[in-house]
Amino acid sequence: MPIGRLFLVPGNHDIDRKKGKKAWEELRGGKDTQGKLSRVRPLDLSRWLAGGEPPLGLESVSRDELFSRQGAYREWVSLTLGRKELVPASGAAHPFLGYRHTLRLTGHPFDIHVVGLDSAWLAGNDHDKGNLLLTSDQVERLTTDQGETLPGFRLALVHHPLSELADMADCQRRLADSVDLLLRGHLHSENIDTWEDPDRTSRQLAAGCLYEGDEADEWPNACHVITATLDGQGRPLRYDLRFRSWSKRGHWHGDDSLYKNSKGGRLTWRIQASPPPLPPAPPRLFVGRKRELKELKDALLPGEQRSVSLCAVHGMPGVGKSHLAAWFAALHANDFPGGGWRLVLNPTVLPSVEALLGDLGNQLELPGDARLAERCRERLLRPLSLVLVENADSKEAADVTAALAKALQGCPLLVTGRWRNFSEAARWRRIEVQSLDAPGALELLAQELGEEARVDPAQAQSLVRALGYLPLAVHLAAGHLRASHSVESFLALLKDKELDLEPADSDDPPFTENRTRAIIKSTFELSLDLLRRHLQTRPDVERLLSGLTALGHASLAGVGESLGAAIAGLTPNEFRNLAAAATSLSVLTRLPREERKDDAWRIHPLLADLLRNRADAALGLNRMTEWFVARLPEQPPGQEHLQQEQWAELHREGSALVDWLLQVPEEEHVRVERAGSPFAISQGPFPAWVDFCERVLQGSLSPRERSNVLWTISNVAMTSGALDRALVAAKEQSALDRDLQDPRGTALAEGIRADILQARGQQDEALRIRQQEVLPAFERLGDVRERAVTLGKVADILQARGQQDEALRIRQEEELPVYERLGDVRERAVTLFKIAIISHSQGQQDEALRVLEQQVLPVFEQMGAARECEMTRQKITNIRTGHR
Repeated sequence: MPIGRLFLVPGNHDIDRKKGKKAWEELRGGKDTQGKLSRVRPLDLSRWLAGGEPPLGLESVSRDELFSRQGAYREWVSLTLGRKELVPASGAAHPFLGYRHTLRLTGHPFDIHVVGLDSAWLAGNDHDKGNLLLTSDQVERLTTDQGETLPGFRLALVHHPLSELADMADCQRRLADSVDLLLRGHLHSENIDTWEDPDRTSRQLAAGCLYEGDEADEWPNACHVITATLDGQGRPLRYDLRFRSWSKRGHWHGDDSLYKNSKGGRLTWRIQASPPPLPPAPPRLFVGRKRELKELKDALLPGEQRSVSLCAVHGMPGVGKSHLAAWFAALHANDFPGGGWRLVLNPTVLPSVEALLGDLGNQLELPGDARLAERCRERLLRPLSLVLVENADSKEAADVTAALAKALQGCPLLVTGRWRNFSEAARWRRIEVQSLDAPGALELLAQELGEEARVDPAQAQSLVRALGYLPLAVHLAAGHLRASHSVESFLALLKDKELDLEPADSDDPPFTENRTRAIIKSTFELSLDLLRRHLQTRPDVERLLSGLTALGHASLAGVGESLGAAIAGLTPNEFRNLAAAATSLSVLTRLPREERKDDAWRIHPLLADLLRNRADAALGLNRMTEWFVARLPEQPPGQEHLQQEQWAELHREGSALVDWLLQVPEEEHVRVERAGSPFAISQGPFPAWVDFCERVLQGSLSPRERSNVLWTISNVAMTSGALDRALVAAKEQSALDRDLQDPRGTALAEGIRADILQARGQQDEALRIRQQEVLPAFERLGDVRERAVTLGKVADILQARGQQDEALRIRQEEELPVYERLGDVRERAVTLFKIAIISHSQGQQDEALRVLEQQVLPVFEQMGAARECEMTRQKITNIRTGHR
């Protein structure tokens, strides 16, 4: 046998008790000291041993010193035996404990995984029993692929019997779920153990024993030969065991002394095949999804109208795809008298279509010969059966599933997964499942909490909104609320754990079935890993993935191509490539046309939270700031086309603008206010800009900077109808600018005060301020533009009083020529708009329409002034329909 087929694990005799004594005693305790392990949460210890931060209380313990006690063993394995792959290392599934080595033997179309578990790392005295740990991370990382069951045959080795572990119960359950056969040592006797609970079975054998020394005659040497018979997927069908012992007479013999059913030392261990049909029971809770259920019914149920029998249900992680499929199967069990049959894919380590057919054939109890596909198809059609394929999460998984569908042509096939690009040309019916709406999420929360719910409606609304209405997150929250958490404490815990939060109930069904997909962080990380695999052949893969991380700062309402590319730090073409790949795997969602006419994508808020915690995510916020700041300022005369393009982009990204204003860091407040003031005053969104300016005013500002912000907030607040706030700001700016000896700033502030008084109906006082304080100030300064603006507002009051002729004269003779001379096309268009209103009031409808349609609306459209465009169109409609 070549050395490459020899596999070892360390035992208690491989520990050098003289080394790392201080670290070991801090954990286990010394002669006169108590160990700290009992005061540390097992999960925190497990994560530390996997490379994480030390738990509270273990900061002084050296992890390296602790593992140095196995130094001689690890050196012997890696150097003397040349088996470095059997020693933990950085980059391995677990960096400090155990190993996993995968073999592919000639003639066997599946992997054989050999997992070496280290149960001896904490050994150190004669009282090890009950004080040793495997840890959940060692078992989970080595026996699964990020929580997904490893395909093929799974053989695990461990030195100590599980009964000697402090974490026996947890490890026994995990190993039963993810390992086919466990071989252990330590005890000097052969033994077979079968551990069972209602949901799982674990098979454990002593790997034989060799005993040398003074008591060799008390413990006879023994060995096993174990022959495993596997199916086409590597799943065990039976084990043939042969027990051999060394006789005192000096020869090996078949030993029947251990088990009464053995003959000549031989015993067969048969494995129960096929699991029960799907579903064993309908899901306990279900909310909404009427449209999706109808589409599934139309596609899969027998009937004259059935056009396809292939359905691909796709959506982001945690949205309830498998739950929907199980509910559909339970609702229509009578329509599928042949039962439901479930195939679960591991999208990171995919089986072949032959292996899938072998699994299906085993469930259907069909012989695995050359006609297996034909036999499966015949059985599934008579009586009619439903095949459910779960976790079609990648293109490769979709290809395997499509090949299975071809082999089972005509059989109803329901596929769930994150991959959305199943071919409609190949007659797949694609059904997208999205997060619930607010009422649906609230209904699910109420069902999960039951009659004992103690969450008031406002808190429930806040909770489901914070969770993005994601069913998995609502289910997780309900469990913690039932365990006495409040909404606030649960959300704080979820944030503190960075979404890596397990259910409050360790027996939670989704968690026990698939830990990775039941925890928000790990199921999102699985999608990100699938995206990396999807892009791995591209030379710019790291650049694209870094761009996705930056999109954690994107608006949850969605972003278009230009803003998305800017946030991601990509070119438009690169962003398109990223968006296409991420959308195909349900990492991003493309907005429907009825929601937004241009191409735009959104990210789920919980995934955005996860991405924002990554080191390079802050770049996204910086880039977003640069994108907005470049487009907000008013362009100089002659640049109207550029301004139209930029402001049109800003209007398309209106929701993103609101979200960005909430995120602008303090060091950028002043720059953003200066860049955004013209757009804020004329275009809005006014409440968002008011809130932003209020935050800016709370910071450290120079008197000039404060004056600028007060000018912006007074204008924006007035337009939004918050006249009291606008007046307070205008008065403060006026006083501040007087102190700064800035007559222009003072005049502008007084002009705003007059605007507010006019809006309140105090026209006389507003007119007095304009004519006696504001107008003379601008005339002294020689500011012809602001003088014209002030005269225009004087004309507004005169027009409101019915003095149409004087108002018209001011606009035509003193206001309009100034804007034309200055090339101020916006103010010229505003003035022409007001002249058209006077013309209409004087019965000159044709002239009013001519001005509005030919001289006003085209200018506002060219500038991208959406608010002014809407006002102009509405006025044109009113004139044409006879309304004033």
